[in-house]
Amino acid sequence: MGKNAIMTANQARPVRELIAGGVFGDIKNPDDVSLVADRGKGAKLWTIDGREFTDYELGSGPMVLGHAHPVVVEAIREQAGRGTHFHLMNEAALGLASRVAQHVPCAESLKFVSDGAQATFFSLRFARAFTGRNKILKFAGAYHGHHDYAQHAQRDATGGAGIAERADTAGIPQQISSQVLVCPFNDLGSVEKLVAEFGSDLAAIIVEPIQRAILPAPGFLQGLRAICDRIGAMLVFDEIVTGFRVSLGGAQQLYGVTPDLCALGKIMGGGLPIAAVAGRRDILELSIPQRKADGRSIFLSGTLNGNPLCCAAGVATLDNLIACRGVEKIARAGERLRQGFEENARRLSIPFQMIGHPAFAQPVFTDRPIRSYADFASANRDISRRFGIEMIKLGQNVLLGGKFYISTEHNDEIVSQTVEAGYRAMKTMQEAGVLN
Repeated sequence: MGKNAIMTANQARPVRELIAGGVFGDIKNPDDVSLVADRGKGAKLWTIDGREFTDYELGSGPMVLGHAHPVVVEAIREQAGRGTHFHLMNEAALGLASRVAQHVPCAESLKFVSDGAQATFFSLRFARAFTGRNKILKFAGAYHGHHDYAQHAQRDATGGAGIAERADTAGIPQQISSQVLVCPFNDLGSVEKLVAEFGSDLAAIIVEPIQRAILPAPGFLQGLRAICDRIGAMLVFDEIVTGFRVSLGGAQQLYGVTPDLCALGKIMGGGLPIAAVAGRRDILELSIPQRKADGRSIFLSGTLNGNPLCCAAGVATLDNLIACRGVEKIARAGERLRQGFEENARRLSIPFQMIGHPAFAQPVFTDRPIRSYADFASANRDISRRFGIEMIKLGQNVLLGGKFYISTEHNDEIVSQTVEAGYRAMKTMQEAGVLN
C-alpha cells in the first residue's frame, strides 16, 4: 500500500479517496515519498508513521520562524481566548496593518484578504477600475495564484510575446484569455513591443520581482516602472514569496522600485491564512463603501478578511522576525546551503547551480545562465525532481524540483547535514546514470 493510501487514526478511508488525488493543490509526490504530516517543531517535521525530516517546504514558505514557534503559538492561544473572529475591525488587524505600512514602501493603505491568489486578483481589479482599462500584462512562467487572469502562460517556454492563446486550466472563458498579454521575464524589449500595440488599454503590469527563483536583470524592474509611468498603467508587484523575506520591505525595498500596488501573504500570516493588497491610498480607496457613484468603485469583501487570529499570528511573526534579525539570519543560512550544494556538484563534476535569492534558492542542473522561464525550462526538470526525491529519502522534506525555503531555525548544524545529504543524493543519481 503506497503512502497516499495510509489509513489515518481518525479516518477509515484511504487518503487519496478522502481528499481527491490525495493532495491539496497541484503538486503530487510519488507514493514512496508522499508524506502525511503529524507535527512540526522548528526546522523539523514528523510524519504520522514517526519519520523525522528537516523541512525546506515550510508550508510552502510561511513558516519563516520554523514550526510551532512558542511566541506565535502563545499569540494564537491568547487571541483565541479573546475571540477567533468578529467580522469587525479589531485590534490585531490594526496592529498587523501598522507593521505592514511601517516596512513596505508602497503601503500607504491596505485591504486584507484570505490568500495570495485573492491578493493578486484584487490588485488587478483595482488596476482595471482605476485606469478604466481591461488588459493586463504578465510574464511567462510567473505564478500569481489560482484565479482566471493568473492561470495563463505558467509553463510557456516559447520565449515569444503576445496575447495569451489559452488558459492553463479548463473552466476559463476565452474572453478572459484575450485580455492577458504575456512577455518573457527580463525582456524589456518585448514589453515595449506589446505596449506599442496595446498600451492604451493596458491596466497593469503584474510581476514577481524575483520570478519564482529567477532574479531580475539590472534595470528590468526600473524599466517596468518607467513604462507604467509613461503609459498610465499600474505596476503591481506580487510579493507573496518575497515579502518580509528578502528584506522587511520585500523586493521593492531590496531593489529600490516602488510599485503602485503589491500583493502580500505567506510570512505575513505566520502560518495562518491571511494576505493583503497594499499600495497607493487613492487606488485602495476605490473599495470604500458608498463612495461617489463615478463608475470606479469596486467590491472587495470576505467573511474572514482581517481575521484576528490570523492577524495575531502575523504580528507575532513579524515582531520576532525583526527581533532576531531573521532576514539576515535566513540569508546567511541559505547562502551556506547554496555554496555547499554547488561545491558538492563541483566535486562530482556535475553541471549545477542554485538560482535565486539565498532565502529561497532553487536547484537547477545546468551551468547555463537562467534569465527567463525559457532558460529555466531548457534545463532538465526531471533531474531536479529526481534530486528532490532522493533528498526526501534522506530525511529532507523539499518541494520536488522547487525552492528550498529557509527559516530562522535552520542553523549551521542542520544546514551542514543537508549539504551532506545533497552530496549523497547527487552521487546516487550519478551512479544510477541519471546525470549522464
